[in-house]
Amino acid sequence: MKKVIVIALLVLSTISVQSQENNDKKVTPFLDTNKLIIEFSTGQAKGISPYTSKYYDSHKFGTLIFNSINIGARYMMSPKFGTKLDFGFFTLNNNPENISLPFELDVFTVGLQGVVNASRMYDIQKSLGKFNLLLHGGLQMSQLKSYNPNLPKVDNNLGLMFGFSPEFRFSKRASFLCDLTLVKNFKQFYTWDGNLADRSINQTGFSVYTSLGLTFSIGKDKVHCDWDEIK
Repeated sequence: MKKVIVIALLVLSTISVQSQENNDKKVTPFLDTNKLIIEFSTGQAKGISPYTSKYYDSHKFGTLIFNSINIGARYMMSPKFGTKLDFGFFTLNNNPENISLPFELDVFTVGLQGVVNASRMYDIQKSLGKFNLLLHGGLQMSQLKSYNPNLPKVDNNLGLMFGFSPEFRFSKRASFLCDLTLVKNFKQFYTWDGNLADRSINQTGFSVYTSLGLTFSIGKDKVHCDWDEIK
């Protein structure tokens, strides 16, 4: 009988301790979270349109090439909403395996965007576990540098951008990031092959970015802001 009582007490004690641990799980006030996040990524930037006749898209979409780099800083103003400033560079050129005439174009970009933590927005964060989903959109300023000696060296333009970024947290403060972003430029005077665009195509440009990268949460808190338990 005494053994049964001792075993029962041990079981109850274990249950009580586990319950207390669950209750003591840290919930961080938002003001104490790591609201600043740094992002690094690389991948494929692809100019979709416009192109001059006899010039063609450099590489097929999905080809494993890395012609772009990007660095950005994101600041979360609330658990669901934030802002992001990023700087990028990519090069477009002809693929020797296709019949395009040779070309080369360098592009520098600066983006200012709003960011939504979709997992918190739709209250699915707990079910996703270490995965997360971000939505982002805003303005992108870009400078296209042509190597055509008959044109001015650069073409400055402004565009709208929208994308989504799945994340996977592999440590308390860091995560892997995948991203797909669409950009629509207005008053783009150069084609993606570095020539002067035909006025009949309304001087707009369309491009797509796919990239892989890392994010790092900066601050005193031990957990990445995108996953932190917040009051």
